[in-house]
Amino acid sequence: MRCLIIGGDGTFGAELAGALRSHGHEVIATTRRRALPAVDGSLYLDLAETLAILPEVDVAIICAAMARFEDCRRHPDLAHRVNVAAPLELGRTLTRAGSRVILLSTSAVFDCRTPQVSECEPPRPRSIYGRLKAEAEAGLLALGPRVSVLRLTKVVRPNLGLLSDWIRTLGAGGGIRAFDDHRFAPLTVAHVVDALVALAERGDGGIYHVSGARDVSYAEAGRFLARQIGLSDRLVQALRGVENGLLEDDLTPFTALATTRLSRLTGFVAPDPLDVLQAVYGPEIEQARKMSAPRLAQMSDSKGSS
Repeated sequence: MRCLIIGGDGTFGAELAGALRSHGHEVIATTRRRALPAVDGSLYLDLAETLAILPEVDVAIICAAMARFEDCRRHPDLAHRVNVAAPLELGRTLTRAGSRVILLSTSAVFDCRTPQVSECEPPRPRSIYGRLKAEAEAGLLALGPRVSVLRLTKVVRPNLGLLSDWIRTLGAGGGIRAFDDHRFAPLTVAHVVDALVALAERGDGGIYHVSGARDVSYAEAGRFLARQIGLSDRLVQALRGVENGLLEDDLTPFTALATTRLSRLTGFVAPDPLDVLQAVYGPEIEQARKMSAPRLAQMSDSKGSS
């Protein structure tokens, strides 16, 4: 099978390309970096620009997106181009040529006020990113049964982002502040890549979900990380999101999705969020534990001598 990954140097691109190749498939991955050597099978493509002529492929997976909510608010025209207009143009071209298309989407197409939303529920987005993705989904799905959509919850990666920052801060003896009304259902990159490979190889058209088993608040995640390091969870100050700068439309009390179709296809079992955090951040937690050990020992000695 010949596969095209739109967004080959993004969050999922490299691992998805490796997984597809390990299954014996030919892979062409697009990049926005013009200087990337052509020998790696890459194709320059920037969704913000005029689109390149695409190669003939059996399946194309659209991973590229402008996903930061703030970026979508600040640059609405660009966000619409990247998240809606360009994917629809690609989808029309690819499906006319007989290719299957898989769009990577998000749980933010729902209002995030109800947990375990099923694949058949209609979108009702509140955030601007969710509205753009819902528009892209509708336009692509209207092209027919060659189109699939994979919605996912938040993906966490090691040594990157807010949670990694928290681990370093806690390990250095600092406290953190975290929202207790803003939640997420974390996944690893591997969860999403495995789902995409399965959809590429044997998925049908329509909507699929990949999700953590339940939602955890950022404050709960912070307390878990503190305890894993060996510190008091009192170092985590819980805050209300909207009272501390988070827009109401960006607040996500619930993000976990029902994964009925994916589970039937692959046997997928939604992972527990704390298991995901431990698996992803375990090495960083261990490093923070080592950083904090001398300070904790000194505090213990001080208490013992008083």
